[in-house]
Amino acid sequence: MTDSFNKLWLKGQAEEDIYFAKRDRELIEALRKKKLRKKLEDTNRKTRNRARKYEDRFVKISDKHGKKPKKMRKEISKLLVKIRKRFSAK
Repeated sequence: MTDSFNKLWLKGQAEEDIYFAKRDRELIEALRKKKLRKKLEDTNRKTRNRARKYEDRFVKISDKHGKKPKKMRKEISKLLVKIRKRFSAK
């Protein structure tokens, strides 16, 4: 009897963890977009256009590799290296 109760309790905990992890990812994404939007308001037109292109790439990577976190992390790391090189070259 207690074994089935433990399994149900663990299942509930797992579902709760999944729900909050998804919610946290959505909140982090919204915060990232808000910060980017603020940064874009403070920069010149050329920089804004470049930043938007990189944001579009980020969204494509997220959509393509959403179910594969290791692959997504690897692709985003590559993109961040390109961004750092591009924006620090001034």
